[in-house]
Amino acid sequence: MKWIVIVAFFTILANDVSAQSVRLKRKHLKEYHGEIPKYTALLGQELIEVSPAKIEIKFNKDSLSLSIGNSKYQNVYAVSKSTNPDELLLIMVRENTGIDERFILNTKKKTMVRKGVFPQPDVQLIRVKKSGKR
Repeated sequence: MKWIVIVAFFTILANDVSAQSVRLKRKHLKEYHGEIPKYTALLGQELIEVSPAKIEIKFNKDSLSLSIGNSKYQNVYAVSKSTNPDELLLIMVRENTGIDERFILNTKKKTMVRKGVFPQPDVQLIRVKKSGKR
């Protein structure tokens, strides 16, 4: 009986440890910039060409700010591990739209890829270095 209790305790402990969420380190909470290239979209029966737009992402400890052209979105995000040990998957849901924004953060290369919402292409974002204090 004693062994059953011990095995059950360690099983519950192992499940609890594996269920903990992944946290971003402070050094990754930076600003990332890039540009969505020109693409075409089919609206109804009409083919529309969408011009390039600048994209900026700013991380805080518990929220993410996304700027695409003139549109700005901010919400909390969730982090999970990717199959690659150097990558983290970040998911933010846009308010009032329910659209998932997906980002893949490469911690080794200090870059990020924004998975485009169809028909937008994926965008490579580069971490911006801050200038020295004045």
